Amino acid sequence: MKVKKLGLLLISSAVASIALSNFPAQAQDSIKKADDVAALLPEAIQTAGTLRIAVPDVGKPLAYKDGSTLKGMDADLAQAVAEVMGLKAEVSLIPFTAALTGLQANKFDISFGEFYVTAERLKVADFVTNWQDYSSFLVVKATGYAPVRLEDICGHTVGAMAGSAELETLNAGAAKCSGSAATVSAFPSVSNAILALNSHRVEGVLINRGGAQEAIHIDSGLDASGEIGGGPTATAVARNENSEKLLAALKAAYDHLIKTGDYAKILEKNDTAYGATETAVIYKEGSTPPKYGF
Repeated sequence: MKVKKLGLLLISSAVASIALSNFPAQAQDSIKKADDVAALLPEAIQTAGTLRIAVPDVGKPLAYKDGSTLKGMDADLAQAVAEVMGLKAEVSLIPFTAALTGLQANKFDISFGEFYVTAERLKVADFVTNWQDYSSFLVVKATGYAPVRLEDICGHTVGAMAGSAELETLNAGAAKCSGSAATVSAFPSVSNAILALNSHRVEGVLINRGGAQEAIHIDSGLDASGEIGGGPTATAVARNENSEKLLAALKAAYDHLIKTGDYAKILEKNDTAYGATETAVIYKEGSTPPKYGF
């Protein structure tokens, strides 16, 4: 079991190092173009006929590579959004840390990654919410360490994915430790963090609930504890001359998918229905970010 698990994690880790590479998305039932949604698109994107989409490699159940095929909830939503808009999805699998900089450099129109909408991120990109999530600590059962609150990291070594809200949360928690300090490590991908956990370089990994769930499916020696933070997550939109219309079109696309039931089907297929949302919400420069329980 350990050999199989390690192989899967190493494959996922290798994928995280591949930036700006296009992969075919997993086949799914064809979704029809919605003319009212397509009409909202900026002229430049309508003319191009392509939506440039970044999908950060955050692992199962959100985005992962299976052979030459990109799978997961984000990959499926990316394809569905493009189809509703009547566009071809040009999908690139990238490291999470490259997502917002890629939008700023005009390499992508939108980026998945289930971003928490923060004041810092609103300085560089706009967002449309499409799901909800919270974080848990992934731990090795045999160690007996099972943190349930952020203050439980004091005196321990913990880690999270670089650039993630979970890493920010750990650093904020570590700064409040008195007496026994917490050691916080950043990893380029979730799979790297889990490898560090299994090799006892860290005692716990703060990870989104879905990722923790998938890791436990692969390795029954792991466990999850606590519910840290949580709230709406979003797709990031490049802030440029197209952003106003693209934001409106993306919100309309999500609301259309929710209304038709295709959104629910995608979440059920990827075991992510626990985070379903009822409507998409736009956040742009000047917006007040949602309140998260970090």
